[in-house]
Amino acid sequence: GVPVNSRVSSKIQQLLNTLKRPKRPPLKEFFVDDFEELLEVQQPDPNQPKPEGNQMNVLKGEPLGVVTNWPPSLLAALQRWGTTQPKAPCLTALDTTGKAIYTLTYGM
Repeated sequence: GVPVNSRVSSKIQQLLNTLKRPKRPPLKEFFVDDFEELLEVQQPDPNQPKPEGNQMNVLKGEPLGVVTNWPPSLLAALQRWGTTQPKAPCLTALDTTGKAIYTLTYGM
């Protein structure tokens, strides 16, 4: 026979053992079955802070008139506005007092 270096063969065996191991852990290690918890009615925490202030309502404005050349969707309207008025404000968020707190600009 041919002499075999046991050191090389142990390294090859170690490499084979490494390649045999799964690269990712099985899904069952990531999956948590909380179905039983979902069926239980969870009681609210008595130490949870209570909401403060007035309840907000949706503000209804004047009805919009019918215009024939309106874009078919919000995205199309934003795109049209962005190409004609670049870097102009397109959406504004208001706080409870009516002051503008965030303004989003849109431009193509």
